[in-house]
Parts: sequence; structure tokens; C-alpha cells
Amino acid sequence: MGGERDLYQGYALQAVDKKGRLAIPARLRDALLKNSVDRTLMIGDEVGLPCMVAYDESWSLLLKARLETDHARALDRGEGIARARDALTNFGNVDEVQFDDAGRFILPSFVIDDLGLTNFAFFAGAGDVFHIWNPHRLLANPDVPEGTRKRCAFAMKEKGVAL
Repeated sequence: MGGERDLYQGYALQAVDKKGRLAIPARLRDALLKNSVDRTLMIGDEVGLPCMVAYDESWSLLLKARLETDHARALDRGEGIARARDALTNFGNVDEVQFDDAGRFILPSFVIDDLGLTNFAFFAGAGDVFHIWNPHRLLANPDVPEGTRKRCAFAMKEKGVAL
């Protein structure tokens, strides 16, 4: 994959049906289509936040290179590294799903259960990745930036979802 990657920017509240089907918001989908090689979406745990992180499969290779660089720098500084933990977190604790041209996909049952999703999921761009949230957990989390909480609440209000 050559050239610049598109950034994952923006936010949206998306409906989730009983089978876990939903669509990636248009702005995030456009970046995903540009960055993706074979319409595969990776979904994994986000360290430090009670949400999932999602990204194109080519980001995995870039992430691996970054981790190797970070580990080498840590060793140069005489710091310990948690290579096995980092590998499991970033490459083992990941689900792969296929998405279509419209960005539709089916969330894995584990993700639905772990996030406690019912009818809606909140998507928020984060540059190289994007996050998938249970909107109620996002609103209740003081570690989430206030602007993100405000946008989630606004999107919920617009769609008539109880806060």
C-alpha cells in the first residue's frame, strides 16, 4: 500500500439490529475503503477505555512496526518491555469482520456482549483508528473528553435515544 493514509475523523450514532448488523458511518467508511486492502475491519480492545478500537488490516502492519520501534527504544533506555502483553493486546485480542461497499458489517457476538450494546453504537474517529462505544457508557465515563460526550449526547437526542 503506497501513499498517505486517510485519517479516521468524525462521529456518528448508528443503529444496531438484533443480529448485530450495522453500518460504518460515511466519513469513517470513506477512509476505511481508501486504507483497506480487502474490505476487512479489525476490531479489538482499546487499552485504557471501555470501548473497542477498529481499523483497517494494513494498520496492523504499521502498528507492528511501531511496537518494535517502541520496544527497541525502551530497551535502549534500560526499561523493561511487555512484548507478550503488547502482542496479545494488539494482535491476539482482535476480531476480523468483512464489510461491504456501503460499510455494512456484523459485529462479533463478543463485541456486542463486551460493550453491552443494544440498539445503538457510537463511532468516533481517532486518527489512525476509530472507536466503537456503547453510547451510555461513553456518556458515563469521565475519561472521555467532554466534547466527545457532548457530541454523543447530541446524536442521541437527534435520534430520539434516551440519555
